[in-house]
Amino acid sequence: MIVRSVWHIGLCAVVLQSAVSAADPQRISATGAGDALPAAYVPPLVSNGSLCLQVDSCGNQKQQAFRGMTPAIWWAGRRYGPPKDQLVPFGHFSQDAMVDGKALATPARWMQTLDTKEALVSCSSQYDGELTVETVVFVPLLHDLIVVKRRITTKDPRRHSARLTFKYQFTPPGNENRVPRRTVCTSEWSGASQSADLRFQVDGHRPSSGVISVFADRPVTAALDKQAVALSAEVAFDGVHPAERTFFILFADSLDGKDHQQRADWLRTQARQMGFDGLLAVQRQKWARYWDESYVQLPDHRLECAWYTAQYHLRANATKWSFPVGIFPTHWAGRFFGWDEMFCYQALVSSNHRDVARRCPEFRLAGLKTALDRNAHYGRPGIFGARYPWETLEDGSEGAPPGFWMDHVFHMANIALSAWFQYLYTADKDYLRSTGYPVIKECARFFFANMIYEGDNGRMFLGKCTDLERLGPAKVNPFMTSCGAIYTLENAAQAATLLDADPQEAALWIAAAAKLHESLPRDGNRYVPYAGCMEESVAAMGGLFPYPLFDESSELQRNAAEHYLKHGRAFGNMYQMGNSVCPWYLGWMAAALARLGDRTEPARLLDEAARSAGCFGEMFEINEEKVSRTPWFSTASGNVVYALNQMLVQCRGPEIRIAPAVPQVWKDYACKLACHGDLTINFVVNGGRLARLVLEPGRSAEPFERTLVIPAELVDEPSLNPSVVKAVRNDHGKKIVEIRFQGWTALMGHAN
Repeated sequence: MIVRSVWHIGLCAVVLQSAVSAADPQRISATGAGDALPAAYVPPLVSNGSLCLQVDSCGNQKQQAFRGMTPAIWWAGRRYGPPKDQLVPFGHFSQDAMVDGKALATPARWMQTLDTKEALVSCSSQYDGELTVETVVFVPLLHDLIVVKRRITTKDPRRHSARLTFKYQFTPPGNENRVPRRTVCTSEWSGASQSADLRFQVDGHRPSSGVISVFADRPVTAALDKQAVALSAEVAFDGVHPAERTFFILFADSLDGKDHQQRADWLRTQARQMGFDGLLAVQRQKWARYWDESYVQLPDHRLECAWYTAQYHLRANATKWSFPVGIFPTHWAGRFFGWDEMFCYQALVSSNHRDVARRCPEFRLAGLKTALDRNAHYGRPGIFGARYPWETLEDGSEGAPPGFWMDHVFHMANIALSAWFQYLYTADKDYLRSTGYPVIKECARFFFANMIYEGDNGRMFLGKCTDLERLGPAKVNPFMTSCGAIYTLENAAQAATLLDADPQEAALWIAAAAKLHESLPRDGNRYVPYAGCMEESVAAMGGLFPYPLFDESSELQRNAAEHYLKHGRAFGNMYQMGNSVCPWYLGWMAAALARLGDRTEPARLLDEAARSAGCFGEMFEINEEKVSRTPWFSTASGNVVYALNQMLVQCRGPEIRIAPAVPQVWKDYACKLACHGDLTINFVVNGGRLARLVLEPGRSAEPFERTLVIPAELVDEPSLNPSVVKAVRNDHGKKIVEIRFQGWTALMGHAN
């Protein structure tokens, strides 16, 4: 049995030492000497889904572009207005250190570690003369607060004192502070609260005012120059204690309520009372709840690291609205794509993070009226359906610039899929009635009223739209978008039946879905992206992923997937650039082939994605020697996580498939993941044999029966729990195990 360890160790042992266990997939380090950086180095992400920043190798935010990204502080939902609705910049910080009056400049060597378990970054810089400067940075999960601890240690008794200086620069005056992008800021030092307070007003998409407070855990001296703050502390070495200070930057504004000054005062008091150790203890507790919801252990260490970094990334990228591609100006300004957010959603919900995942369908419900108004007949109600924006802003409005991508409609299917999956995984009928079905229904109505055409012979097909952008605009009846429409219509009808709602429309949806099935474009014995397509496209896998319409029993879909796997590498990026397959396509292909039950290619493809990751296991949009763009790309993180989850566990109606796409060469692995019907599965394979398999019900689960499909080589029938097993049969190398589910069910091994 594999047991995950729990550490109860002090701060020094966890985050302020240079030694890092290479076996821990949640502590990934980069090292260098002097100014040298590893190839493809990008500063790691520190975020709580509200404040988002990057910290460089020495614990600063050096104003240097790393793969197009310059470290700064960004605040989700705070954006200027048109023409591009860009995020408002909230400055950056830096730190200086002096020892006995001499400034410390470039370190002899350094180590930087991303600890995804505790959601923090630690940096250790070594200087000549046995001096070590250490920095720890984190953002508490529940507060708009940046915590920075700076420490200097020395073994040289001749050292007497250190001067630590923390600098914060708010957006400097310039063109960005003039209409139509205007930010006005004043600053003052408050002796009573020992803080530098910067009060700002932003004429943005949603005008706001607020306060940024910069302070320390103990008294400091302050220097203010317009929108720049420097806090300094003189600390003596006493031979026992290091020289250290903790600095804070807190943010509060009127977009979260008119009481922002009171909230800022309260948070400043709390931060000082709790101190670094108290805040870190709460941080550990909050993140531990997230990590307790799922885990994987794999024989492929690189892939395991990538999974954990992606899981951290998904949570750190979860705003209170939904899941953007990234909370950065370089990542489409943190706008919400109904297309991309679904990939993040699937990864979260299949990883048992149901409460975080539900933000996605709830966000779409909140924006439903705006989407309905977009398609309404002069505001009058009808059954024209909703049309959600391609790039949605926080208030539900469109944020995309003009372009042929505006003719996408497959994002409507992704929005409906997320709303439906939330019901599949939670079995929460109240959610389906109040949140899921209203969204799914209007997406189905959109396709039915606006996109489906009927020929003279009764044939139905999808009208012209932009499918995957690389295929170009105005494609008639494209395969992937058609699969999305079919999946939306079928699930809308199924939801209507469950809720005893809209029976006449449900019948029309089912009939239309069947007709669309018949019209899917094909060439001989395989589906194709669209009729007459001369290119290769991952869209040909669209009936496996993202829309699970087909499985291994569909010869046309299976042949299309195999054809793309063989011929599609030259078309492996969203754009016409690069020579490799980008990681979010690799995750897409892996998920599709996992649904086919392929036990070789998914692991190989995900290993390729993991090899393209950055220094901390982070996914890029594209990461090649000559083409490297968009680090910390959440769409790729989502696809890699979901594909690996699908290798380990798949749910198909009453079936739960165990290790359906795991390579036979893997002999030791384990996971805890979500299943449909508000179930959590936890299983362990040791030495190529199933050692433990437990099903745990959630709040909505009721007694029912399930069929487990398990590779035959993993299990011996005598080891199964006879009290819950109804029947066992063999079927072409698989064991079909029918079980009676009642509560905590240990099919094999122990429940606890």
